[in-house]
Amino acid sequence: MRIYIPFYSRYGNVEQMAKAVGDGVVEAGGEAILAYVHDPCTPPEVIAADERWVITYERLTRDYPQATPEELAACDGACFGTPTRFGNAAAPMRNFFDMMAPLWMSGALINKPGAVFVSTATLHGGQEATTIATWLPLVHLGMVIVGVPYSEQILLTTRTGGTPYGPSHVAGQTGERPLDEDEAGVCRALGRRVALLAEKLKA
Repeated sequence: MRIYIPFYSRYGNVEQMAKAVGDGVVEAGGEAILAYVHDPCTPPEVIAADERWVITYERLTRDYPQATPEELAACDGACFGTPTRFGNAAAPMRNFFDMMAPLWMSGALINKPGAVFVSTATLHGGQEATTIATWLPLVHLGMVIVGVPYSEQILLTTRTGGTPYGPSHVAGQTGERPLDEDEAGVCRALGRRVALLAEKLKA
């Protein structure tokens, strides 16, 4: 199964999550396709004023293909990664969904599994709200929403990110905190589940 993992990341935290989700896809025998959601929303001078943002942006645009609706449509399932912005997906991810009218009209994503993973600055900074808000376009596109069940024991021990709605990460006020092993474990669990469900749904 080919699982598309489009993600937007400012400082690389959501990228870490995308890699862990991809590891889970591979563990389940699938192919993980990571793609970077470009940012047409932020003025270049704003990005240029933040050296860390510039370095990450240049690296991500160099190291990953640009996410496109066409590549998404060609896959068997998808996991969407975004930082939170006031309880919602970041603007570049929302813009990516706004590009999907042709997929909605053609039904290209109907009955394919879809999931969300998010990163926030603080523990109560909107992890669950952002995940659920980002589900809404997936429902309109006909995707089958996938979370992480409590059969994944790691959900019972994590003290930072990780919810039954989907993986989450606490990045810190300046995005300085790396993904910890519990958070990465929930990401891998989601990747495995989406890949296995994609195979069953396709059959």
